[in-house]
Amino acid sequence: MTRQPPPSSAQNKLVDEVEQLRISLESALDENARLVVERDQLRTRAQQIAAELQAANAALSREKEEEAQDVELKKTAARQNEAEEELRVAFEELQLLTEELEIANTSLHKTNQELDARVEKRTRQLRDINRRLQSTEASFATVADLVPDLLWRADGTGAASWFNQRWFAFTGQDPSEPFGLGWLDAVHPLDRTGSRSSWALATENGSAYQRQHRIRAADGNYRWFLVRAEPLRDEQGNIVNWFAAGTDIHDQRTAMEALQQTELRFRTLIEGMPQLVWRAVDGGKWTWSSPQWRQYTGQSEDESLGLGWLDAVLPEDRHLAQAAWANAYDHGSLEFEARIFHADEARHRHFRTRALPVRDVEGRIVEWLGTSTDVDDLLQLQKRQDVLVQELQHRTRNLMAVVHAVTTRTIKEATTLDEFRKCIDDRLQALARVQGLLSRRGRGLRIPFDLLLREELLAHVALDEEGQGSQVSTRGPQDVALRSATVQTLALALHELATNAVKYGALSTPSGRLDVGWDIRVDEAGRRFLLVDWRESGVNMVEADGLPHGSGYGRELIERALPYQLGAETSYIFGADGVHCTIKMTVPSHDISLENDDG
Repeated sequence: MTRQPPPSSAQNKLVDEVEQLRISLESALDENARLVVERDQLRTRAQQIAAELQAANAALSREKEEEAQDVELKKTAARQNEAEEELRVAFEELQLLTEELEIANTSLHKTNQELDARVEKRTRQLRDINRRLQSTEASFATVADLVPDLLWRADGTGAASWFNQRWFAFTGQDPSEPFGLGWLDAVHPLDRTGSRSSWALATENGSAYQRQHRIRAADGNYRWFLVRAEPLRDEQGNIVNWFAAGTDIHDQRTAMEALQQTELRFRTLIEGMPQLVWRAVDGGKWTWSSPQWRQYTGQSEDESLGLGWLDAVLPEDRHLAQAAWANAYDHGSLEFEARIFHADEARHRHFRTRALPVRDVEGRIVEWLGTSTDVDDLLQLQKRQDVLVQELQHRTRNLMAVVHAVTTRTIKEATTLDEFRKCIDDRLQALARVQGLLSRRGRGLRIPFDLLLREELLAHVALDEEGQGSQVSTRGPQDVALRSATVQTLALALHELATNAVKYGALSTPSGRLDVGWDIRVDEAGRRFLLVDWRESGVNMVEADGLPHGSGYGRELIERALPYQLGAETSYIFGADGVHCTIKMTVPSHDISLENDDG
C-alpha cells in the first residue's frame, strides 16, 4: 500500500515559485526567438533591396550609355534614391534590432543564471521539506495506527486515498479495496444509501460530515460507528483533502438502546398505572410528574416541579405533607394522607401518598420515587359499610323483635304443637321472603309494592306475568316504592290476609274471588299516600256461632300494628261474602330511588 504524504503550505509555495520562474523563462525564450526571426527578416529584406539597387544601377548605366534622356531615366533615378533611402532606414532598423537582441541576450543570460540559482536553492529546500514530510508522514502513520479509531483521507472530490492500518485489520478489506468510494462496501446495506447521500452532500457543500452507521468487521458481524469528517482547505479556501475518523460506539449505542427500551417500558408502566407517580429530591421538591398527575390536577409539569405540587393539595392538609417529608429521611420512607384537587370534578379527593428512596451504590439517597393513590371511593365505601352495618344491626333488631312478637302471638293462638309449627313456619317464611327481596334489590334500592304483593300471593296461588290468576286479579301502578322500615310489617299483614283467604276466604272455595287494587293519592300538603284495597267475594266467612273466620292475629296486626308502627290508616271489615280491608300509608316522594331516609 502506497501512502502519499499530505502537501504542506511551504511545499505548495515553493512549487508555485518554481512554476512562476518556469513561465518567465519560457516567456524570455519566446521573446528572444521573435527578435531572431525579425532580424533574419530584415537581413533578407536588405539583401532584396541591395539586389534591386544593383539592378537599378545597371539599368541606369545602360540608359546613360544609350543616352536615353527620357522620363524613364528620371523615374529610375527617383526609384534608386527611394531604394537607397529605404536601404538606409532598413540598415538603421537592423542596427537597432541587433542592439536590442544583444541587450535581450544579455538579460536572458543573466535571467538564466538567476533562475538556475533560484531553482537550485528551491530544489534544496524541496528536498529538505520532503525529508521532513516523510518523517512527519511516518510519525503520522505510526500515530494513526495506534489510535483505536478507523482513520482515512480523501481528496477534494471525496475519493478516499489513504486508510490507517486499523481499518484493514477491522474490516478485512484488501489494500486497494476501500479506495475511492470502496469503503462504502463495508457499510451495512441498510445504512449504505443514506451514508452515500450524506457523504455526497457534504463533499458538494464543503460542510462537515457526521453520521452513525454500521461497519462490517472481518468476522462478518456489524458494529455501530460514529463517523466524522472535516475538510482541509488551502489559502484560497479550496478543499484539498478530507480527513475522516470512525469511532466504535457499538457498546454505548447498544446500552443506550437498552436504556431507552427500559425507559420506554418504565414510562409505559407508569402511564398505565391508576396512581399519580412522581420523583422528588431534597425534602419533597419534585423533579418530574407523570401524565396522570397533570391530567388529574390540571397542573402543567413545570407548575408541579419543586414545591409547586403543594398548590394542588387542600390548604388545611399541606402541613401533613410537609411534616411527613420532614421525617422521611429518618424513617427511610414517606407516607401521608391528604386531599388533592380533581380538575374534572372541581373538588378535592382523598389520596394516600407513599414514597421510597432510591439509593446509590454507597447507600446515599439520590432521589425519591412515589405514588399518590386515590382512596376517596374507598373511604366513602368504608363510610357506607359503617352505615350498612348499622342498618343491618337495626334491621336485625327489628327482625328479631318481629320474630319475637310473631312467635309470642303464635304461641298464644296455637292450641297444639302441630298448629304452632304450621303457623310459625308460614309466618317465618313470609319474613324470609321479605329478606330475600331486600337482599336481591341491593343497597339503596327500595322495594316496590307490586313486587311485595306478587311474592306473597305466589306463595299461595299461581299467577301469570301480569299478576293475574284464575281467582285473583291485581291492578295498580308499578314501582310504588316502600320504605325499608315498613316492608317487614306490611309483608306480614299481606301474608295474614293471603293465609286467611286460603284457609277461610275467597281462595278456599272455587267460587271465591280475590281482587287487590292500589293507587297513589296526594294530599294538600303534597304528601304521597299508598291506598291498598283488598276485597274478597263469593264466600261466607261467618261461622255457626256468628263469629267470622280468621279474626285473630291477622286482624290485630292490621288494625293495631300497622297504625302504631307505620302510622297507617286501616280498616278490616267482614262482609256478607268476604273480607274487605283497606290500608292507607305514606310512601316516599319518588318511586324506585336510593334509600336516604331510613335504616
